[in-house]
Amino acid sequence: METMSSKERVLRTLEGKPVDRVPCMSVMLEAKTIYEIKKKPLLSKIISDEKLLKLPLSKFVLDRWAPQISGLVFRPSLKKTFHLRNIGQVEMGLDAIWAYYDDTWIMLDSKSYAMPTGSIYNLIPDGSGNMSYMYSKPGITTPEEFDAWPYWPDTDDMAHSVFKYYKKFVADYGEKVCITACGSSLGLQEGMNCTFGIDKVPIWIKRHPAYVSRYLDLHEEIKMKTSEALISAGVPVIFISDDFAFKTGPFLNPKIIDSVFGPHYRRIFKYIRDKGAKVILHSCGDNTKIFDIFLSWGIDALHAYETTSDVDIFKQKELHGDRVTMIGGMGIDYLLTSKSKDEEVIARVKDLIMRLGPRGRFIVAPSNSVDSMSAHKVLVMVEAVKKYGSYPISIN
Repeated sequence: METMSSKERVLRTLEGKPVDRVPCMSVMLEAKTIYEIKKKPLLSKIISDEKLLKLPLSKFVLDRWAPQISGLVFRPSLKKTFHLRNIGQVEMGLDAIWAYYDDTWIMLDSKSYAMPTGSIYNLIPDGSGNMSYMYSKPGITTPEEFDAWPYWPDTDDMAHSVFKYYKKFVADYGEKVCITACGSSLGLQEGMNCTFGIDKVPIWIKRHPAYVSRYLDLHEEIKMKTSEALISAGVPVIFISDDFAFKTGPFLNPKIIDSVFGPHYRRIFKYIRDKGAKVILHSCGDNTKIFDIFLSWGIDALHAYETTSDVDIFKQKELHGDRVTMIGGMGIDYLLTSKSKDEEVIARVKDLIMRLGPRGRFIVAPSNSVDSMSAHKVLVMVEAVKKYGSYPISIN
């Protein structure tokens, strides 16, 4: 078989068609990882983001006026960081990347920011001078706070921003790599978990169904409009991230997951596929009890198969390998960090290709992205896939 382009290789794999080799993909690599291979912006070289935020003047200004000046200070810096992360992935020689861009975050003070859909995050240093983030708390705890939340997004503005960024990104990089992208940060259930609190979501579903409906309708509108913007910009694959499970099983009863979120996702996924694009659904944890539900929603691929959870990627290949493309298999807690040996990364790639590659519909990828990932180990993964993943599969 003739050598395919990365984009053709990935799209055919998502369709279950024969390809020349197993593809490889990254998933939204963090700044610390990308800066191993990319040059930092000049300002960040002079003074790191971490030190900049700790300056007395910065703290004074941000602790008093951060929400008002987010658009002037916070978001421009954020957009540059996201762009560097995206092009850094392209330059690593992957077949597909999960590109990420979101300019809707609102800085609340020198230590935190809010998602416009109601959740609060802490800004934390990643150990290399860059600022990362960690979920802190729900932004909405009562129906009254829901009605008073000041940051609900303008969905048309979101879609316009997404289209503007990806139109140029696709023009610059769309022939080098298969771009998969999301137009907003959180999925439906993950958004509710972060907005209301993971332990409070069942209470909201039971006691405040009208508010849950309003919330999910807003998220559906965001997903519809930003997905249309991505597709119009030339993005061929929409990547929806929504964590549905702990490491041991689903957050909610599978029947509740399907009844509450299923109707929305069926409409979203149908809309995307009717527009001619593909859909990847990411969900961390052990989704064993809900994989069939995901498939019933109408998707092309599933990502994560988290290696530190109870899910068995090889068993899932036997059960669903002919119905959906599986993406993942590479652990991020040890394997793709500086603690592992190159030989261990190569051995895992060879094992995945040997056991999951022969029937097709498999893409080698990290199970997620964290600051501790090593760019070198990701590159080792990429080279191993290219060396051992050609069809027909024959690992020597």
